[in-house]
Amino acid sequence: MHSISSKYRKPKGRLNKRRAACIRNLEKGKSSAYNVSADNKCDEISTEAVPSTSDMSASDVNSESNEYHFINNSMWTSLLQNVPCSDCNQFSLNILTHNSYGFSTKMELVCEKCKKSYGHALTSQREKPCRKFDINTKLTSAFLAIGRGHAALETFSAILGTPCRDRKTFSKCLENLCNKNETAKVEMLRISREHVRQTNLYSHPDLGRNNIIDITVSYDGTWHKRGHTSLYGIGIVIDIMTSLVVDFKVLSKYCHECSMAAKDMGEASPEFQIWKSGHSEKCQKNFDGSSGSMEMHAAYILWNRSISDCAMRYTTVLCDEECVNHVAKRLGTALQNKVKEWWSKNVTLGGRKQGSLTDATITKLQNFYRKAIVDNVPEVEKMKASIFATLFHCMSTDAKPMHSKCPDGKLSWCFYNRAKADNKVPGSHKSMKTKLSEEVVAKIMPVYQRLASNEILLRCVSGKPKMLMKVCIAVFGGNAPKDVFVSKKRINLAGFTPRESPHPWRELLWLAIIAPSW
Repeated sequence: MHSISSKYRKPKGRLNKRRAACIRNLEKGKSSAYNVSADNKCDEISTEAVPSTSDMSASDVNSESNEYHFINNSMWTSLLQNVPCSDCNQFSLNILTHNSYGFSTKMELVCEKCKKSYGHALTSQREKPCRKFDINTKLTSAFLAIGRGHAALETFSAILGTPCRDRKTFSKCLENLCNKNETAKVEMLRISREHVRQTNLYSHPDLGRNNIIDITVSYDGTWHKRGHTSLYGIGIVIDIMTSLVVDFKVLSKYCHECSMAAKDMGEASPEFQIWKSGHSEKCQKNFDGSSGSMEMHAAYILWNRSISDCAMRYTTVLCDEECVNHVAKRLGTALQNKVKEWWSKNVTLGGRKQGSLTDATITKLQNFYRKAIVDNVPEVEKMKASIFATLFHCMSTDAKPMHSKCPDGKLSWCFYNRAKADNKVPGSHKSMKTKLSEEVVAKIMPVYQRLASNEILLRCVSGKPKMLMKVCIAVFGGNAPKDVFVSKKRINLAGFTPRESPHPWRELLWLAIIAPSW
């Protein structure tokens, strides 16, 4: 029976492909991967010891063996220094590298003395059926996930001293990811829309009379670049009840291939017109208007195809003015403007003096305003009373407590009324963290009267924030930063990260939205 030295009998850590193949061959009783030498000093390697990975399918590779590790070429010498050649019995085995296919390299085990070859293997298996090397696809996905492209990959390769892929290979991997993205997008949209339909039918059974249901949605848009000169815009529709993305549209005013072809052939030349007619199906440009009108045009497309693609009608839309967060933000902006207005009149509302209207105080007042609305929807009068209660509470003092509008009872957020409900002596107002002087309150009172009017509060009766939309837009911005120019393909990939992404929790745009609901 063939023997294996203790060095290889109990390998530490994870088995590499060569050792795993040797052990499998020994267990099956086939030709051994290691033979005992004449002097019985160490083991020898047969030609079956190096399996070829060029035709290895994904099913043949488990999750552990599908990992990648960086290794310096000089490490092969120390690894093979005690392994003799089966022909010349010399310790002269070495690994030679041949052709490189991006980050996948063809490696061959040879004896430097007798030139015997023990076989060759590629450092990465190919994907089926596209035949792309797995390592190239994963590195492309990794750099796209951090918002970088081929230039960053070149820098990465130069620092490590590894051969880098050319831009053409990078583009092919990007195209491969786009194809996977399209398949994932269709499937995830189907799941999302089906869940929206079932949830709405469960809450409103009368909607089941027709195949097309009416839903309430939130719509918002964003641009890839700040300002009004962006070449890309995105419109997103989210269902209010389930917080799931129902549909989205990416608009582009630019196609790199068209730009390069027009530069080479001449935009007015007949050759360019012939080329453009054949390129129209793959052209990335799908919008000719201004950047500012992208959000409106995306909404037009999404609403037009809502019945044909989703079997839904978006009958009610939560706009910015109805969003609690947007209204609260208006309060913060108005208070900051008041500080600037009175500063121009040589009156200081801010500063370090106790009771001043500092930035930290404005942020707290903004949060108090938002909570007063959310806790009292849909009662407008209760919203208004709670809003002014927070304002008067902050200006209260021991000499002049103003807690008549604050809620009563032992569970009240007001320490003064809570102590009175327990028949205790209220504590001093000096312990309050947010304080406003009477002079400041008198000057900001018009702002509160305007933003606590019935007209404003009636728009907030739903109490729905659009934070989910902001999370959704943040996912796009994280994968496609606004300070880096990218193509429309990259924008599409920003919402969908394939499964081989280094961030599986961001596999799809919808995971950021589904998590709070499911």
